[in-house]
Amino acid sequence: MEKPGMNVSHLVDKSELEKHVKFLSELERLSGEPEAEEAVTYIINQLKQYGVSYERYQFDGYFSDPHYGEVLVNSQIPYTLRAKARSFSRNCPNGITSKLVYDKSSDRKGESCIVDFKGKIVISWNYLEDYVMQIEKAGALGLIHIWPSEEEAIHEETVGTIWGTPTIENMDQLTKLPVVGVNYHDGIRLLEELADKEINVTIKTGLKEGIKTVSLPVGTIKGEEEEFLLISSHYDSWHKGATDNAVGNALLLELARLFSISNSRLKRGIKFAWWPGHSNGRYAGSAWYCDHFWEDLNERCVAHINVDFPGSKGNEAIFPRSTSMEDKHLLKEIIKTYTGKKPEQLTYLPRGADQSFWGPNIPIHIMFKYEPASENKIYQTPGGNWWWHTEKDLFDKVDFDLLVRDTKIHSSLVNKLSNCGVLPIRLDEFLSSSRNILEQIDSLSDKEFDFAPIYGSLEVLMSKVKKLHEKENHNEKRLNELLKKVSGTLNRLMFSYSSRYEYDNTFPFHPFPGLAKVKGVYHKNTTPEIFIFACTYFVRQRNRFVQEVKGICREIDLYI
Repeated sequence: MEKPGMNVSHLVDKSELEKHVKFLSELERLSGEPEAEEAVTYIINQLKQYGVSYERYQFDGYFSDPHYGEVLVNSQIPYTLRAKARSFSRNCPNGITSKLVYDKSSDRKGESCIVDFKGKIVISWNYLEDYVMQIEKAGALGLIHIWPSEEEAIHEETVGTIWGTPTIENMDQLTKLPVVGVNYHDGIRLLEELADKEINVTIKTGLKEGIKTVSLPVGTIKGEEEEFLLISSHYDSWHKGATDNAVGNALLLELARLFSISNSRLKRGIKFAWWPGHSNGRYAGSAWYCDHFWEDLNERCVAHINVDFPGSKGNEAIFPRSTSMEDKHLLKEIIKTYTGKKPEQLTYLPRGADQSFWGPNIPIHIMFKYEPASENKIYQTPGGNWWWHTEKDLFDKVDFDLLVRDTKIHSSLVNKLSNCGVLPIRLDEFLSSSRNILEQIDSLSDKEFDFAPIYGSLEVLMSKVKKLHEKENHNEKRLNELLKKVSGTLNRLMFSYSSRYEYDNTFPFHPFPGLAKVKGVYHKNTTPEIFIFACTYFVRQRNRFVQEVKGICREIDLYI
């Protein structure tokens, strides 16, 4: 039975939000450093004032803090370019010198060119983790990344391939190249000079890498039932990070205040988590929390809602991102309530943003994306703002009217999910879109990759889901338990390729990432060795899919 709940959106207090952002954005909140710990103390003190129970967990993690980068161009008249070292690249304070080579295949125009990287420093438009690993394997000595939009600022970024703290199994994947970023203008200058003559450059990087102890604050508001929602944001930042992510931290604190007022009305509880290690630990905080509270999440968590850079100046457009497991009208209607119009599209969650929770059976995963309207979008950053990941991300970049709006949207969503009866899940729609994605992967890969067993298992599941939807007189508790297991498994298949207890790498995301690795792979465009390797991997991922779906079917049979 659905509880009426208490819609607290009208109680959102702009002055409280301003107070939180003001305090937090005056601190340099790099994970494990004194001012980041001061931010945690502030969060906990606010929870105390609201009467919200809390824990301050502490753990050791592996972090990479860049503090210096430089490109010395050894021309007839040498000159130095501003640069920033990428987190998790190689610490190389004495520099590496070599011939510079341009990877034309990275050009935004889509040109392709086979380039010999061995023993050279590469300049490229690409810095994504899988790319860095590829050029490292090809023998490159370093990478200079050009930012694609024309702002003067240089953005902090990371090239770490490992999700969370490395393990003895994957520690050899730590990047061994020095990698720096330069802005568009300096990158073009280098390319123009390189077009006329050979250039030798020296890359210098300064990074502090190693183990640090960090804090992870979690507030809890109990509901009538043991089930709960997990609402999270990262409190660490590059520099003072007003919009990334002091605003998200403030939004969570305001939700904690609002729902502490109405806690007697909650059907499900709420956990509020502020993650360390988002930026310099590759999601180390959320991964640690998942590892150490796995059973609790698997048995009782029904949703994870992540909050990142709401309320940024100019970011009037809102794009809901999820696994598409929830009723698509839910997010559209909530956004329409506070913006006057429904969002144009729903998109899948990206690989990142502390999405560390594909192992446990969590049915609903949601994160809103905020950007300028399309006609006003100039800068190619995740939030569309030039100050993202720079020293200029300060208090003056926050629009508190937008932050109030975004807080109201989240409070309405949390109220709905906390108090609904049956979870708002549409398995039929999820499976239909899944079939379309799988057919696309199949159509763009060699016929030797046989998808027939996948389609067969999916057809059986879709027929059982149809019977489930047609069933009358549901037991609400048992149905929610079933939906949690079924949805959690399907989310895991669509959003990960690892075991339930491990994490995928940080490479860019494609739906059904394990199966999608064969997309574009044909006998004619790969070596025999690579093709058989791809076939072997595909069979294992296909086995995983078919067996997991069979398990879901058995669960539905037991319920029906």
